[in-house]
Amino acid sequence: MKELQKISHSGVMMELSSEEEVDPKEKLTSHEISDILGKWQEVSDFVEKRHPEKLSTGRASALFNARCLTFFRNILKRRQKQTSLDRYFVKVSSSESQESEAKKARL
Repeated sequence: MKELQKISHSGVMMELSSEEEVDPKEKLTSHEISDILGKWQEVSDFVEKRHPEKLSTGRASALFNARCLTFFRNILKRRQKQTSLDRYFVKVSSSESQESEAKKARL
């Protein structure tokens, strides 16, 4: 029975990780996602410090983190990676065009 649960859980996790971003109708900006993640961190820290049942609140917090927020963190990571790649290719293409202009000027 536990084996079936593990298989089912791993299947769900793979399905979740392969999902694309939120519907285009509800497109979230990176700033909105970062803002919400920051607020969650504040709430999590507050509960961790103030709530008397540290163990159960820690588990609930970790579960919410793993199930809900990982999706949004992955969106941010993909966007940051894409931005880095875009910047790199813009720099490369602009330096290549400058080199080609310099070669034309020499001729």
